[in-house]
Amino acid sequence: MHPIVPIIMALGAILFFVGLAVQIRLGAKRINTIKLRNKEYKVWQFVILMIGSGIGLIMISVILPKHITYQPESTSQSLSPILSGNLKYELDSVLSSLDLNNPAIINAVARFQTEYQEASQRNDHNTMELLIMEFTHRIRAELQNRDYPESQIEREITRISNILKQSAKQEKND
Repeated sequence: MHPIVPIIMALGAILFFVGLAVQIRLGAKRINTIKLRNKEYKVWQFVILMIGSGIGLIMISVILPKHITYQPESTSQSLSPILSGNLKYELDSVLSSLDLNNPAIINAVARFQTEYQEASQRNDHNTMELLIMEFTHRIRAELQNRDYPESQIEREITRISNILKQSAKQEKND
């Protein structure tokens, strides 16, 4: 969601409720005109303007995400701070040989490393196993889409996951 959407929606809701409050309060007192910035307005004009503006802003905040895409800055970490030089080189060579250097796999590797590292520090073995299963499934699906033989897929998955587990163990020991 675009960060401006809640602000616009809140402003619209405030204007809407101010318009209702003015109508209720001044309507009960039977006041017909409002003097605002040396200009006189009829109460019904002021109320329609406030409520209409509120509804308009709420509608804009609903429509805005459909027409304006918002991509927050990615905070995903690169592979270099997590992997040592040898492991990074080994992982890059394995991914290159399998033609898996696309951004989706690189992001999956970075996410796996970060989450696996956190789970490893907490000694959360269930989460670690789930992360391994999720990551191996993603790699398996990519390799199956590229028509690799099943025996090679299993060997490469084991190789990649061992590299990533080894990097997590090194970080934990440091």
